[in-house]
Amino acid sequence: MLLFILLLVVLVNLLVLRGRKQWWGAPLPSSGRFPPGPTALPIIGNLHQVGFDLKAAFDGWRRRFGPVVGFRLGNQLSIVISDFDILNEAFKDDRYCGRPSNLQEIFAAFFSAGSSERSTGGIVFSHGEFWREQRKFAMKTLKDFGVGKSNLQTVINDEVGKLVEELREEAGKPIDLRLRTNLAVVNSLWQILNGERSDLKNPKMQRVFKATTEFIVSNSLSGPVMIMPWLRHLPYFSGQFEEARRSPQEMREVTSASIQAHVETYQEDHQRDFLDCYIKKMRETTDTSSSFYGAQGEGNIQRTLMDLFGAGSETTSSILYFAFNYLIRYPEMQARVHAEIDTVIGSRTPLLEDRAVMPYTDAVIHEVLRHSCIVYTTPHATTEEVTLGGTNYVLPAGTAVYANVWWIMNDPAHWDEPEAFRPERFLDAAGRFRKNERCIPFLIGKRYCLGQQLAQHELFLFLTGLLQKFHFRTNLRHPELVNTEPEVGFMHTCPAYQVLLTERA
Repeated sequence: MLLFILLLVVLVNLLVLRGRKQWWGAPLPSSGRFPPGPTALPIIGNLHQVGFDLKAAFDGWRRRFGPVVGFRLGNQLSIVISDFDILNEAFKDDRYCGRPSNLQEIFAAFFSAGSSERSTGGIVFSHGEFWREQRKFAMKTLKDFGVGKSNLQTVINDEVGKLVEELREEAGKPIDLRLRTNLAVVNSLWQILNGERSDLKNPKMQRVFKATTEFIVSNSLSGPVMIMPWLRHLPYFSGQFEEARRSPQEMREVTSASIQAHVETYQEDHQRDFLDCYIKKMRETTDTSSSFYGAQGEGNIQRTLMDLFGAGSETTSSILYFAFNYLIRYPEMQARVHAEIDTVIGSRTPLLEDRAVMPYTDAVIHEVLRHSCIVYTTPHATTEEVTLGGTNYVLPAGTAVYANVWWIMNDPAHWDEPEAFRPERFLDAAGRFRKNERCIPFLIGKRYCLGQQLAQHELFLFLTGLLQKFHFRTNLRHPELVNTEPEVGFMHTCPAYQVLLTERA
């Protein structure tokens, strides 16, 4: 099927009137100063070698060509970095903080209402000064409304308590935790952004959450429409595009209604939440070149809210879903976390400060983040010609720069038996928690995940709050039958599983 699609791409390219350079694409730079890599085909580049598993392609190229590999996806000149030190230096440099033009285009098409909407790409897909001012505003505002502050734990623990009560009613029955944890995590984030709890019993809200998960599972960074966005206008591909667009547009309906309600009830002297602060910023902005000004600001408030809501809820709930899968696979590890909870927390409500004296629980969380590697790669782009630090390679402006996050967190030169799930790797000889700078689930550099702290808080409080009340076990004949192998899509996703809950005394 993939071969048929790629052949169709080639045929369509030859039939559509396009400039000669766009027909064939440019070869990898031949100056000798661009990283080596696999031979690219006309039009599709190395897409035929990637298929729909970018992670596997990166690993094969790393073994063949080394820690920095040059390649093409369609017409997009690209490299992948599998070396921590090279990646760390590059991603701390503003000149690597762009986004590939093809991904900017296709995600604008996914999330916008139409071609007339103006936006610089919100937070995730903007770059340059637009990205800097959007990110600076978001980080400050999220901090002001509780992210990173201890009072945030009240919001999270309230959602944990409601989830515990729901799960009590189904104790002893096989259940799937995926949507349950997703809804609870979403409510924590929604209150920060929107100032109120979402109506989780609303069928539309449930469809949005489910569709967001499906979008991430069913799409790939190496999909033909992702690589060559113009394909979305052609037969066959247009149907795929519209199906993939359904989830972002459903999310857009929900967020648009919330934005409109905030505009109608806005009070100049009282900002209730993130959206109110964004509206205030837009109204105060007089610089016509700003990403907060006028129609551009209206497009960006929509994209930013969807960025924070979609990415923040789905990644955290996915990690939590992975965590319980590992704990039913390794019941002896679950028992150790239970023991630590009983010793440190007892019957009271878990607090964020408990984490500092619960080294094994902290180690389990970090090993879940490392082993599951939800974001196994992420693409940046160069904004001008650069020489890649630690090498003599020269990268033209606009080169996509992929981080091979999965390999960096599984490199046997730095991780002992990386394929094993072993929380002890994050403990020292005295049993104290120790960090490892190569554990980068939230990435590194200037564009590290701005929701990192919120995600860490949610993971700890949801994990300890649920384990305080329940034993989790598989409904399979033996824990060794539990599948923990990630499924590769837009991100790593956890294979579906069912769990049996037993209340703890």
